Amino acid sequence: MRYQGIKVTIITGFLGAGKTTLIRDLLAQAPAYERWAVLVNEFGEIGLDGALLSDSGVAIKEVPGGCVCCTTSAAFAQGLNQLIREQNPDRILIEPSGLGHPRQIIDSLKTPKYQDVLLVTGAFCVLDARNLADERYTRHAIFNDQLECANVLVASHVSAYCEADTKRLMRYCQSRGLQPEQLVMKDPMSLLGADLDPCLVVAQGVVDTTNAAHDSHDHDHELSQTMVGKARDHYVKQQEGMKVMGWQWPQGRIFDESQLRNGLDALMGAPGIYRIKGGFALDQQQALFVNASRGVLSMKMSPWHQTSRCEVIGVDESGWSKKVLEFVSKIH
Repeated sequence: MRYQGIKVTIITGFLGAGKTTLIRDLLAQAPAYERWAVLVNEFGEIGLDGALLSDSGVAIKEVPGGCVCCTTSAAFAQGLNQLIREQNPDRILIEPSGLGHPRQIIDSLKTPKYQDVLLVTGAFCVLDARNLADERYTRHAIFNDQLECANVLVASHVSAYCEADTKRLMRYCQSRGLQPEQLVMKDPMSLLGADLDPCLVVAQGVVDTTNAAHDSHDHDHELSQTMVGKARDHYVKQQEGMKVMGWQWPQGRIFDESQLRNGLDALMGAPGIYRIKGGFALDQQQALFVNASRGVLSMKMSPWHQTSRCEVIGVDESGWSKKVLEFVSKIH
């Protein structure tokens, strides 16, 4: 069975912007029930960024020599394919060289060979706003390509900005027509792991803040409505023929282990499902962590003190969403 439903997050930015720092911050937020991996490109031949990330506890694959910025690069394809094959991650963070063209990378990740394997859910550009006043940057094609391809800009070195730097950054965002949520400006620089999927669009008729999921089938609609108020967050998002359904329950919500195991075993037989992952609190100290892909369901117990959550990824319009809603309804 093919590897499917792997989310891809691209962290780009010019030389010295702070990409590796941001990635370290994100890796510290990786959910315990997900397997993350990083594909790092260095313009030179010595893998320094990979070494800086080596203590993160996630799989790191380096492609030296600036190869990631070329869509025809055998090294890029080989490195990416090896990472997918050996790690089968839930998410891959790609850090191109500071001299890499992200547009080419995004195009290569959306080629037919990866169509049912990868979901490019967001491209982030780390930007030191002080560089917007320097023509060495603003006239550089790669610098502009990185900014224009980004779904979200993440400001770095914010504490060093003067008022003119901040105003210049705001003018740039206005000129691009960026919305407020497309600029993250924090000191120190940080990005919430929950915000890594800006390219996934909320399915028509679904409003995250109301926890209500609407479907063309009345049965699905009724099941969704029964869960309003029981799950703190419920979302349905779509991208290019793929659907993502997720739930997060309030702190203190406890689940029955046998119910979970029986329901998940049954759910694995639903056609069109690529991935099931989540963490379900069984008491105040531990949770059942679930990670299913390639038809294999893995479950393990582990200490857990956070909220319970679950996410399912699959082909849109394949009928599995009703089975997932039924599963969630039964475990309440």
